[in-house]
Amino acid sequence: MEKNDFLISCDTVGSLHFPRWQELPEFELYMDQVIALTEKYLSVLSPDHKVPITPSMINNYVKSGALPPPKNKKYNRTHLALLMIICSMKSVMEISSISDIVHQSISSSSIESVLDTFAEMYEGSVSAAAKKARLAVSASSSDHIFSSIAIENALRASAERTVAMYAYSMIATKSEPSEEEKTKAEKKAEKKAEKAEKAERKAEKAKEEEMKENSEETNA
Repeated sequence: MEKNDFLISCDTVGSLHFPRWQELPEFELYMDQVIALTEKYLSVLSPDHKVPITPSMINNYVKSGALPPPKNKKYNRTHLALLMIICSMKSVMEISSISDIVHQSISSSSIESVLDTFAEMYEGSVSAAAKKARLAVSASSSDHIFSSIAIENALRASAERTVAMYAYSMIATKSEPSEEEKTKAEKKAEKKAEKAEKAERKAEKAKEEEMKENSEETNA
């Protein structure tokens, strides 16, 4: 890639606009429309301008709970917002982790607020990285500058992913029931099972008595 081409790419990436909630279509969409819009919004994030998203991937997100099920094969703004967040984060985190983080954020706020906050943070991060890379290339005459930029950003992404996973582990730990809660749940389940078993035995006994009475009346 020529230096000028890279500088143009930095300008393009740096001017990323991640759609806010109010910019998303209010009407429901079919699968192909969801994919087309996601590609339109996020194509700038890939050098080949292609977003790796397919119908089977979306179906898997629904099955895993990362996306809510569509209604009559149609998707709404919530689906589109969640999908764009997933596509933006899945290169650094597992889908299940992204889903946990986003849904916890939504539980204390709203999908509208989560998307808008995410969009602002993401735009800022991408813009800062693109600006730094642009300045480095503009100030360098070395043929190895692109390797340096690639290494620097890859290492930063790796380091920040490490911190992100530690933060996520705190969320996951808090969401897991304590041993005391597990014991209480188990005892509650046992009592429920015992109660159901007693009810079943009582019903069987009543049925046997009824059959016995019917038999005696027949013999009489």
